[in-house]
Amino acid sequence: MKSFVRLTLVGMARSGVREHRNALSLPMLLLSFSATLCFAANPVLIGSKKFTESYVLGEIAKRTLNEMGIPAEHRQGMGGTIILWEALRGGQIDVYPEYTGTIAQEILKTERQLSVQEIRDALTKFGVGMTEPLGFNNTYALVMRRNEAQRLGIHMIGDLGKYPELKIGLTHEFLDRRDGWQPLRQRYSLPQLNIVGIDHALGYAALAKGSIDVKDAYSTDAKIAENDLVALTDSFDFFPKYDAVFLFRTSLRDDAIGALRGVAGTLDEARMVRLNAEAERTKNYTKAANLYFQNAAGSAVTAGESFWQKLARWTLRHLELAGFWFPFPFSESAFAPRLPRFFFTDCCQSCATLRAACRTFRDRCANRPLP
Repeated sequence: MKSFVRLTLVGMARSGVREHRNALSLPMLLLSFSATLCFAANPVLIGSKKFTESYVLGEIAKRTLNEMGIPAEHRQGMGGTIILWEALRGGQIDVYPEYTGTIAQEILKTERQLSVQEIRDALTKFGVGMTEPLGFNNTYALVMRRNEAQRLGIHMIGDLGKYPELKIGLTHEFLDRRDGWQPLRQRYSLPQLNIVGIDHALGYAALAKGSIDVKDAYSTDAKIAENDLVALTDSFDFFPKYDAVFLFRTSLRDDAIGALRGVAGTLDEARMVRLNAEAERTKNYTKAANLYFQNAAGSAVTAGESFWQKLARWTLRHLELAGFWFPFPFSESAFAPRLPRFFFTDCCQSCATLRAACRTFRDRCANRPLP
């Protein structure tokens, strides 16, 4: 991040506002922007669970923030629901992708079907906010090899009751969830006792080899179609809706929250399956996430835009969010060419202003220190 902020606004201010000194205070401009840059030095930390779709959504969140000039880091595959939730509450991360059904069942510990607003209201007491749904429902499912399901005449979850000898492999989280195996088994009166815990990805390999006959899956998993599997019908509607959302700390900066909310409603199920398929094929989650931004409405990337043009756009956007109003034309195209000429080395560690703005930096900072 330090390499990113080695540009100063001093030269820009001298050349860009010389004719308008009465319209904008240079010290105030420097002070505000330096605070913005130093704040930006702390990236937004994004977590994800240990499965493909969560990785991809984490990368989408990261690029979404980066496009707004907000630095972000993605910590992939941190663990399961509770690990991510506790990391969010404890401040180890700022954002992670989650699902409404999981929030209700595993975090809020309720069997009741909650509306999005009810979930949002309940999360507020934890200092956590939630975006609107991203656009797809990734529900749980039990899957089998299609040829085996057809041979045995199994179409619904309840049909498993006729074959107690079937070997079932389930993820460790699904084995322990309130909306997982034990209550599902009770609801459908399933007799299977030969249950093994297995990693999500390894479970697909085990299913393909015949080591297991049934596994839990997510309805948007690309491997369901890729491996010619069939999802058994949940005739009792046991599984709730699992609308994908982003959870975030309410203390997160406003522009970051606004950027994440902009993803809501832009991902349908078919599109998410395609992104998951690309991620599974290439094992490159960043590349898969980039497909989301191709022809995506509202993408902030401009073809052929240089680094300096991007920096100019980010800078002006930050000043705009900080409440600055420019009573004269101040375009990115005029601003960008001036940026490479001027450099600074760091921010004052006491008052968080640029060294150029902190006149006594080299001796002793005379500004009021930050708390």
